[in-house]
Amino acid sequence: MKPRTSKNYQEEVLKKYRREKGGEMSGYLSTPTCSQIRDACIYLLNSRKEKKDDYILVRFFEFKSGDINIRDIENFGLGKFKAIEKFLKGEIKHTSTKNINLISWLIDFQPRPYEEFLKSNGSTHPYETDEQVPDHTNPPQTSEAPISPPEEEDLKKRRRLIITISIIFASLLMIMLILKPSLFNSNPIPNNENHCMAWADSLYVEVSCTSHPYSDFGTKVEPMDRVKLNSFKKVEVTMATDFFSEDEKPLIWYFKTKGGEMEFFTAPGLHPITGETLRKITPYIIETYVPLHINNTDSFLPRNQE
Repeated sequence: MKPRTSKNYQEEVLKKYRREKGGEMSGYLSTPTCSQIRDACIYLLNSRKEKKDDYILVRFFEFKSGDINIRDIENFGLGKFKAIEKFLKGEIKHTSTKNINLISWLIDFQPRPYEEFLKSNGSTHPYETDEQVPDHTNPPQTSEAPISPPEEEDLKKRRRLIITISIIFASLLMIMLILKPSLFNSNPIPNNENHCMAWADSLYVEVSCTSHPYSDFGTKVEPMDRVKLNSFKKVEVTMATDFFSEDEKPLIWYFKTKGGEMEFFTAPGLHPITGETLRKITPYIIETYVPLHINNTDSFLPRNQE
């Protein structure tokens, strides 16, 4: 019998997958996508737990607390399943050990994980692998040479020097942040009547603070917030609008008026008129309220604004 290696392991797992198309998980894995692979993990989480499976899941999903739970998997980036999808589809020939271990769990390959696969052949030394897998059940015994007094004193001096440099650096950083407007802004905005803004139908515009409490647009005068001024806008959307980023974070937020009208915004926060909290977009809202196409109209902005 030829020695078992990482290459053998990947070949055997892939052979079982192609033969059974995922077996029990064929509904998710016969034509796998990143989201289907994640959903299969969620489905199996509480139903397939053998002795070594916790190690496979903790290593792949990098659970910080050590507790394996569905919410962490739901929030796990879909892009991290891409290599698994490509491997199962034959687009790449090799993948990492933690990826192949997760596949072995999904299709119930035995023996798993990789190190158990090696042990099943009586192997007593590591074979070729793209990652070194630590054995958490029997950690290796290590011996450290005692540190001599001069070396210990030198180590203490280095630590004190590092701490001193860190304190100095932190202090300089705080000073720079405090003085940032005068250091980095060649044209700082003076703390005068122009340092305010107000909502003008579809976006914030700069207005005179002397018009407090209400601007010429009939909206409340607010202290200047450069981030909100540049990024918070009311927009019209269609099915062609990008509602989510590549990592599935919302790019649009919405508000439903008492009359049932839907308003869409480019950033989270409070509605500029009602003060109510905006809600992040969901697939249900898109399907229910977003039209296939609309005619764009210009935002209302008076010509003689201050």
